[in-house]
This record gives sequence, structure tokens and C-alpha cells, in this order.
Amino acid sequence: MGAPVDENEEVDSADEALLELLGLSSLDAVKGDDDENDDREVATNSDPQDQLLALDAREFENVSWTELITEYHSTGICVVPSSLHVPSELMRRMTDELVWGGNTVQADKTYETIKVWKQGELQERRTLTRLENFVDYHDGWKSLCHGYLRRVISALLGEEMVLFKEKLNLKPPGGSGFAPHLDGPSLRVALEEGPTKFVTVMVAIDNMTSQNGCLRVCKGAWSEASHCPVVEPEEDGNPDAGGRAGAIPSDVAETMDFEDIGCPGGAIAAFSDWAPHRSAANQSPFSRRAVFLTYNPASQGDFHAAYYQKMQALRDEWKTRIGLDHNRTQWEQDQQNDLAGLATIPRI
Repeated sequence: MGAPVDENEEVDSADEALLELLGLSSLDAVKGDDDENDDREVATNSDPQDQLLALDAREFENVSWTELITEYHSTGICVVPSSLHVPSELMRRMTDELVWGGNTVQADKTYETIKVWKQGELQERRTLTRLENFVDYHDGWKSLCHGYLRRVISALLGEEMVLFKEKLNLKPPGGSGFAPHLDGPSLRVALEEGPTKFVTVMVAIDNMTSQNGCLRVCKGAWSEASHCPVVEPEEDGNPDAGGRAGAIPSDVAETMDFEDIGCPGGAIAAFSDWAPHRSAANQSPFSRRAVFLTYNPASQGDFHAAYYQKMQALRDEWKTRIGLDHNRTQWEQDQQNDLAGLATIPRI
């Protein structure tokens, strides 16, 4: 195994750089219901602000919300009609602004060590795989998540919703999957007097396929009163891994039927906080990026800032407990934290 490759080193080839620039995400395109005659997708030189304004101007009169909410409650997930999808070019552009913005972007960042072939040998590259707490520091994401997407999820659930947290998963080629889990238990742990009802909105940035590790959901009429067994989190454990509530025992997960949620870039899916879900590793040569936005009823309060303050405190406390202090280099701290955080995630 060779030496680690610096994250700021140029990409392996001009072809890879071009593919990233073009936003190409998979070898096999996933087509939506009306992709062939889709006039919602705009040219790549369109102004992002104009695209966001066009989203805010959309009307919902022709959407069958009753059918969607029935599907949501009976299966735990629903993919909204393609007429409501976000232009994939806009999603890619705003994602690139976060990823390539460097120190000008404010966000909580997580890195994973990915094995890559470079110059004829297998090397390790420290790669950015997740961003959190960025919506309020980027005008475009702020407009999209507090505006259009909030309108969509509020219309779907029939009540006003507010953003609770956000997570942008980048899952590069070779990137790990996520172990089976429920969101509900972990979302409640951070704030003892916070919201008790949640829904997650996933917006695909790239085409999501079985090969690149798309979202997988075990469909059912899941609820707090009727959900699958979960393990008790480790006492004083890593709040992002063993100490995180909601993990599904392996023997239970093996008996469950998880269905791939393949969809094109820009597609919007909403799933319940009690719906079991997971994903596999990215076995394609392209990134699989998606943003996951958790909303709660506005009637239960706005806890977006409080959630991240509490999670930062829990993470800092855990790092101190296991000896990740200021005497270590940032690289060593990140590496140790990555290994611990990924310990429960399957790599197949």
C-alpha cells in the first residue's frame, strides 16, 4: 500500500476533471417518467438565481397530494412527481460551490480514506465525503431548503414544516455504504425537549443506481408504535457510530427486504423517520451525491441551530474522551475519527 494522497492534489487525469465538470455521475442513466420531453431542465449557462426563482414560482394545483400521502404512510417513502423535481444542473452547480469553495465555505466536513489506483499502485486518498450545517451559510441552498423544498414537504404532509438538519453525502467511487438504521431514535437523542416528529427529504444530485449505492428502503407502514428492533447505543460512544441510536441489528436486517430507490438527478423523495434504510458502497467510477434534509413540524419549534450546537458538543466530548486532543495533528485526528465512525458501516 502506498502513501496517502493529499486531498488537494490534482485529479488523476484530465478526463476525470472533465467528467466532474460536466456533472456526469454514472455509466447507466436513469430516466424519469418524462425525461425525453422534459422542458424543466435548463441550459448549463442559466443563472442559478433565476432557476431558484422559477422553482419558487411553481404552482402545485395539478399534484395529487392525497395519493402521495397515502403512499408515504403505507410504504414509509414516496417519490414526488417529476414535475416537482429540481433541475439536476442546479443541484450539481450548488454542490460544486460547496465542495470546491475551500475555506470560503462554512460547513461541518467529514473525510473518509478511500483506496484508489494511482501510478500503478493502490494508494489511500483522504476524501471529503460529507458536509453538514451549510444551508444557512450559502444563499442558494438557503433559498432552496427553506423555500421551495419546505413548500413541497409542507404540502405533502399537510402542515407547515421547518428545517431541522441537513447532510450532503458525496460518496465517491469506492466510498462506503451506510449500515441499516432508523433516523427517528437518533434525531431525538440530541435534544431532550426537541421535536418528536420528522421527515427526511432526499434530493438526488447525480443519477442514483444500484451500482453506485443508491438509497435502499424497507417499505412498510412504519411508525413509532410499529417499527423494527434497534440496538441500544453504546454508553459514551461515538455519537456518529456506536453511540448513535437507531442502528438495526444485523440479524434483523438480514430478514428485511430493502428496495433500491433508483432515480435521476434532481428527483425528490420523502421518507419517514421510522422507515428502515441503508445503502451499499459505490462500485461505479463516478460519484453518487445526494442531499438529505430533515424537517419537523413548525408547531414543534425551530431547532436547527440548537441541534448543531448540541451535536458539536457531543462530538467534542467524545473526541476528548478517547484522547483526540490538540497535541495531535489535524490529519491524525481526522484519520482516527474516520476509522471509529466507519466501524459499523459495511464495505460491500
